[in-house]
Amino acid sequence: MRKLLITGLLGLLLPLTCAAQKWSVQTNFLDWAALGTVNAEVGMSVSQHFSLMVGGRYNPWEFQTHNPDAIVRNQQQTAYLGVRYWPWYVNSGFWISAKAQYMRSFSNTGLWRAALKEGKNGFGGALAAGYTFMLSKHFNLEAGIGGWAGVFQEYGFYSSSEKLFVREEGRKTFVYPDQISLSLVYIF
Repeated sequence: MRKLLITGLLGLLLPLTCAAQKWSVQTNFLDWAALGTVNAEVGMSVSQHFSLMVGGRYNPWEFQTHNPDAIVRNQQQTAYLGVRYWPWYVNSGFWISAKAQYMRSFSNTGLWRAALKEGKNGFGGALAAGYTFMLSKHFNLEAGIGGWAGVFQEYGFYSSSEKLFVREEGRKTFVYPDQISLSLVYIF
C-alpha cells in the first residue's frame, strides 16, 4: 500500500518538474470593469490538448450614487478549479472548459435596479468556451463566455437594498451566466 501511495504521488508530481511545462497567469478586464472585481487565474498545461486551472474573483466594494439612499455594489467571493480542452494546442485557438466553483457570498444591488440579490455558500459546476489569440511568445488575448448551475444554501431577493419587501428567501437552485471574459494572459 505504501509503495502504491508513493508511486501515485510521484506520478502526480512528475508533470510539475518537466522542462516543457507551460504555466500561465491571466486576469479578466471585464471583471475589473464590473465595479472593480479583482480576479486572477493560474493555468498549467498537462498535455498538448489539456490544461488545469485554478482561480478566483473578489469584490468587497460598494459605491454611493447621487441619491444618498442608493448603493451600487457587485460584491462577491468566488473560487474555482477546472480543466480546459484545446482541440489544436494548449494556449492557442479554441477551447472549452469545465470547472467546479464555490461562491462564498455575493451581493448585487443598484446596477440596473434598486432590488437586492444576495447569497451565501453557493456551489456547482460551470461550462465555458472561447478563443485565445496569440499576441507574442509570452502574451495572449483570450475571449470567452460561460454559465454555471448549482445551489445556494442561503439566498435572498428583495425589492430594495434595505430588505423591506421580500420577494424570495431560502435555499435556491440556479442556472446563471458565469463569466464573460476578455483576458490578458501571460505564459511562462
